[in-house]
Amino acid sequence: MKQERLFYLDVIRAICALMIVVYHFPLAISQPIDYFHSFANGSFGMIAVYSFFMVSGAALMCRYRDDENFSVRKFYEKRFFSIYPLFWITYALAFFWVFWQLREIYHVVPTSAMIWSVVGMDGWLANLVPTFYMVGEWFLGSIIMLYLAFPAVRWVYRRYPAVSLMTVFAAALILFAWHPFPIELKQNPVVDLFYFLLGAALEDGRKYIEKHRPNLQGPIWILTAAGMAVWIFVPVTKGSGTFGRELSFLIFTVIFYLFWMGAARWLKRRRSAEKIVMSLSGSSYGIFLTHHVAAQAITGHFAAAQPTAREIFMMLVMTFALTWAATRLVYWIESYIKSFL
Repeated sequence: MKQERLFYLDVIRAICALMIVVYHFPLAISQPIDYFHSFANGSFGMIAVYSFFMVSGAALMCRYRDDENFSVRKFYEKRFFSIYPLFWITYALAFFWVFWQLREIYHVVPTSAMIWSVVGMDGWLANLVPTFYMVGEWFLGSIIMLYLAFPAVRWVYRRYPAVSLMTVFAAALILFAWHPFPIELKQNPVVDLFYFLLGAALEDGRKYIEKHRPNLQGPIWILTAAGMAVWIFVPVTKGSGTFGRELSFLIFTVIFYLFWMGAARWLKRRRSAEKIVMSLSGSSYGIFLTHHVAAQAITGHFAAAQPTAREIFMMLVMTFALTWAATRLVYWIESYIKSFL
């Protein structure tokens, strides 16, 4: 049976793709531009990343949770072809771009480390071992691990949804308070799995409210809009430690997610807005892969300069334009190659 497309997931995916480009832009220009990085209560980049995990969890559970004909082999095949061809194409273009710029490719990294780039884990491992990391970041490695675990996660979640969610939530809370591992908390597979299952749980809640309590949709959206305003403008988490910061990220990520879930109903009624959302959502993976190199290409000539606010804004606009052009290029190359297969 064909699954209904959940438009709100496209809205969140599109918004988060734009947020990631804006968030990483100051890293390319090597200047601290706080209003591109944070709200009053911290980084908005992590809100976007955690929301991506939640979107993936909601989409995959909605598609496969009750599929009695679920095939692990077909699932892995589909994920493989949705991730790797575009990643390899983008990586190859980025590799030659970096070589053209530097006239060398990370000469201190052993050639054997290229295997981590081939399997898409170079960004996830970049702080642990030398890699040829250029595109994809740590997020790609995390999502690959979630996809590998999904058949087992699906089996458990469809039988014990509340227990499985609360178990990984408890584990995540422990990690918020005590994290002895040599990776960043955001890279921890348990934390990522929690957000993945949280997205599935929120989709279950949405369906229940839509069916049994539709009158609650409006008030929930108003409350989340108020929560968004508080997070953006009122510093309520200042001075909190790692546990407080991660807990605040969790709370606001849910608020952010629910806000755009409600806004999606309004956006879907605007045909032009729906087209833009679907275009950005459908290209979000390509945007994710290309935006770093695009930002570096635009800002590279200004590394030693002190650009004005207007010049910074124009560079950001050009970064968006080049990211979109590069994204369309890699999708076109992928489509062209597939036409011969």
